[in-house]
Amino acid sequence: MTATADEWMFRLTLATGAATLVSIAAAQILLTLTLTAWLILRPRAPRWPAYFVPLAAFAAATLVSLAMSADPSVGLGPVRKFVLFSMGVLAATFVTSERRLRQTVMVTIAVASAAAVAGLVQFGLQYSVYRSTGSLADDPTVLARATGFMGHWMTFSGEQMLVWSFVLPLLAVLSLNLFRIGAVLIGASLLFSFTRSAWLGALAATGVSAVSVSFRRMARVLIPIGAIAVLGAGLVWNRVAMSFTDGVFAPDSGRIEMAAVAARMVGDDPLFGVGPERVAFEFADYYRGNDIEDLYTGHLHNNFLQIAAERGLLGLAAFLWLLVRIGMDMVRFARSADGIARWTGVAGLSVLVAFTTAGLFEYNFGDSEVLMLFLFLVSIPYGVRARQSLW
Repeated sequence: MTATADEWMFRLTLATGAATLVSIAAAQILLTLTLTAWLILRPRAPRWPAYFVPLAAFAAATLVSLAMSADPSVGLGPVRKFVLFSMGVLAATFVTSERRLRQTVMVTIAVASAAAVAGLVQFGLQYSVYRSTGSLADDPTVLARATGFMGHWMTFSGEQMLVWSFVLPLLAVLSLNLFRIGAVLIGASLLFSFTRSAWLGALAATGVSAVSVSFRRMARVLIPIGAIAVLGAGLVWNRVAMSFTDGVFAPDSGRIEMAAVAARMVGDDPLFGVGPERVAFEFADYYRGNDIEDLYTGHLHNNFLQIAAERGLLGLAAFLWLLVRIGMDMVRFARSADGIARWTGVAGLSVLVAFTTAGLFEYNFGDSEVLMLFLFLVSIPYGVRARQSLW
């Protein structure tokens, strides 16, 4: 009974992680069912990844910031998201063997590949529309980007980036040749998402993998992606060039002023910030420019600026502690572990580097789908390490 229950818990955990690539509603329903089944079946005690100490500190800083907020009622969303943190515990507790890791990689690639195909089809259809209208609103490289199964292109590209980062080093060492085709599709969809933060995150993660895995082992994935990038070089260069052209795209030109807004918010309340979810309400009071109507002011397009402005330096310190803790663990796993456990450490470090790099240009920590998938993937190395994942 215990073994059967444990296997069912693994399947539910895997289904929940994969569902983040399809629907946040489905993922959260499955998360609720999985946690309920865990309470009923109780096949094993939870394995708490070491990063849960700083994560708990971050949650505490959020609660203090909420209590100090001028309007706590608008900041309950981040508190409700605390339940999503359980995704990491589930992954560390039930993805605990090479067989389960292999199944996780296969299912994740399969679902992400389906999302990739959807995204590539969306890009092709939208590009035909753009060729006939020439409107920025119809441009699939800017304002009409592919979304896959998600509601927004930032979520789609952010998730594809995380899956790419996780599977690239593992495909190089696991005997899953057929699934390399899926990785190529994921990489292609990431390229044609035209989301620069995700590009930078994926490039940084690929660099991490390249340090530990020989190019020869990754060539069957990287060479096709390179060929696709050459074919789309004109569109890619046009998107990159927009980053250096003043006044073309308001979110780019406003990023420096957003950093200044964050600094002013922190200056007014350095310890606790303006309160969770209150940046959007306070933005106009701290903005010094004349084009605020052209900016998206719901957040500051940067994890570190957003958290510092919302939750103060206490919240930012806890968030930095969280990232450093995960990074230290992944490096330790990659250096000291044997066999597949070593490669999960490399994969986890790649995911962390991708997430952190992209987070310099986007508030991906606030995206529920991306957050759940990040915690799922980065917690798997703790599970494969089993007893060594405990505090």
